[in-house]
Amino acid sequence: MSLPKLFTKKLIYTISWEDVQIDTKLLGLDQNSSMLTIASAGDHLLNYSLEGVRHIHAVDINPAQLYLVELKKIVISTYDFEVYWSFFGLGKVPDYPHYFEGLLDELTPGARKFWKRKQHLFDPDRKGFYRYGTTGWLSRLLLYSLRRMGVLELINELIYSEDLDSKKILFESLWHKMSQHSAISLWIHPWVLYLGGIPKSQQQSIGSLLPFLKDTLYTILVEQQLSQNPYWRLYWNGYYSLDFAPKHLQKKYFESLKESIFRISIGHSSLLYALQNSRSNRFSHVNLLDHQDWLYNNQKRFTELRETWSTLNTCTSIKKILFRSSYETVPWIDSLTSKNFTVTQMKRKELKSDQVYSYSSTYLLSR
Repeated sequence: MSLPKLFTKKLIYTISWEDVQIDTKLLGLDQNSSMLTIASAGDHLLNYSLEGVRHIHAVDINPAQLYLVELKKIVISTYDFEVYWSFFGLGKVPDYPHYFEGLLDELTPGARKFWKRKQHLFDPDRKGFYRYGTTGWLSRLLLYSLRRMGVLELINELIYSEDLDSKKILFESLWHKMSQHSAISLWIHPWVLYLGGIPKSQQQSIGSLLPFLKDTLYTILVEQQLSQNPYWRLYWNGYYSLDFAPKHLQKKYFESLKESIFRISIGHSSLLYALQNSRSNRFSHVNLLDHQDWLYNNQKRFTELRETWSTLNTCTSIKKILFRSSYETVPWIDSLTSKNFTVTQMKRKELKSDQVYSYSSTYLLSR
């Protein structure tokens, strides 16, 4: 894999870095849908279940990500909303050993062993859950660099300003300070990007990273309203806000969530294995996230990429496939999709409402 072996069994993602509202709309999910996707941190799985999706099967080759999904499911089914919010809204749980004592026996052996060692990530006297995982460590490193740059006050002004002209002026001042400071090198250092789960292939496909970074920050800080953005604000604050939490963390949906999580199943495997071993081509929708980027530009795993698309093309039950890429135009799309699918490519400028806004393109394939 292009991601260092150090991270293949470590917790990388503490949240799913996809705008689930956009994904749900593009895929057109309903009660007849059956989804196959990557587990990641599991947030998108919870949201799909709230949409009434009949079955969601999530796979991951990193067992730590599956252990996180397992923990979320057990916390939801075992405790009330206040405890759930402490775990995954605030990331800090008073008397966390007590709550783990009540759920460890419900976990699978691998997850039980993992969370016995890692339950301190929810210690209220520490940084909080969302400051851990490699993405959490990345947020701490980038916040440190922003302090060194002396731009924290400027960013706070941008977060809460609602005047477009004022935000444009503030952003130019912000970017000037950031781009001229030596600490900007942290934002584009390969190993720092690895912490964010960005493999070598994605780093190379983006090209010049500073213009890409500037465009991302401009869109998030100026064109969108960051004060209501749950994804970026989470890593800014270290916790969610009840005022604009994602659907799966809103109290009014909690009882529905309790009733729907049985629809989620997980498996420690590649996506290709899950496709090849599915019962009677059961999946109607597939969300690959950015899975394809991890396979491209890697000679050993490119074979898996080809086999994955060969299998996707022959699974007649699949009606829609969604994936994102750091490539503006993915180099494998023509050779790996059949005429059975209509391919819609959306460059990131076409999805300005995407609150994550970290990928160069989004692809929707429809039969």
